[in-house]
Amino acid sequence: MRLSSLFQILIIFLIFASITFVYLKFFKKQNFVEVENKVIEREISAIKEMEDEKSLIINLEYKSFDAQGNKYIIKSKSAKKTNEKNEILELEDVSAIIYLKGKSPIYILSDFAIYDKQTLNTKFFNNVEINHDDIDVESENLDLLYEDKFVSLYNITKAKNDNLELIADKIEYNLLTKDLSINMYSSNNKIKINHY
Repeated sequence: MRLSSLFQILIIFLIFASITFVYLKFFKKQNFVEVENKVIEREISAIKEMEDEKSLIINLEYKSFDAQGNKYIIKSKSAKKTNEKNEILELEDVSAIIYLKGKSPIYILSDFAIYDKQTLNTKFFNNVEINHDDIDVESENLDLLYEDKFVSLYNITKAKNDNLELIADKIEYNLLTKDLSINMYSSNNKIKINHY
């Protein structure tokens, strides 16, 4: 009996030793790696936050002039660079003024805009307001293609003149040729002009 009991104790000892070895070899290291990965991820996110702070511009203003004597001014409370060349900016709390030679200025306000510093093309969005002479328009989107002198205004919520109201979904306007296109998204809906 003594030999078999001794043999059983030896087997139990080997089982515990094997379990301990497997645990220490495989599972204990994984916890260390997970902790190390979490530390590295925190350091990476801290670096990204620092880079984001460097790419933030407060109280931005750009002025540009073209060969015809037209002037474009855009301002924002904050701007964030979106690409490595810093050509594209995401703007917040935006205002813009377009001065066309021989015309009264066009004022634009919006919550946000995407601005291309190279082409001056600007996509205004969220609570867009346009004021020109006695015309007031509110919409969700306005795309200004400055190089082409083309404006696309869509998702219109309000368009009023002194005593007229226009009900339409989209207006496209060529600033040079003065061509105007007014459309509805659905062919079942009709463009309406109300006089009051």
